[in-house]
Amino acid sequence: MTQNLEMIPCTRCGNDMPKLRLDSYGYNFCISCSDVKPKVGRIRVVGEGDYTATEMDVLDQDTARRLQELENVSRGVKNNPLEILNYDEDEILDDSKAIEAATDKILDDELEEEIIDLEDDEEELPEDELEDEDDE
Repeated sequence: MTQNLEMIPCTRCGNDMPKLRLDSYGYNFCISCSDVKPKVGRIRVVGEGDYTATEMDVLDQDTARRLQELENVSRGVKNNPLEILNYDEDEILDDSKAIEAATDKILDDELEEEIIDLEDDEEELPEDELEDEDDE
């Protein structure tokens, strides 16, 4: 189901953006022109034993990094950086065609390495053994 959204020009770049973004949220510029970093989810386990609960905090990236630094200090860990995943910039998308292409590339590279190794092994054989192989 696709929606037909009314589009208006972005005040910064001039590209089309949904009018809903202006009406509902008050933004007069598109997502591409936004200078706000994406939010991150921080998962916490609270409690012990039967009284354990998992919570998720949604924070801006700077706050999440600062909380990670404070937790590292309290635990006595020197450097345990916060991992922020950016799925928009990942090379491999989570679809079957991209995974198959990446797998094929890896297998092709391994096959080329095996062929090169075999050619190197043939070059290392002494000349008299090569002549014996030709006689057979």
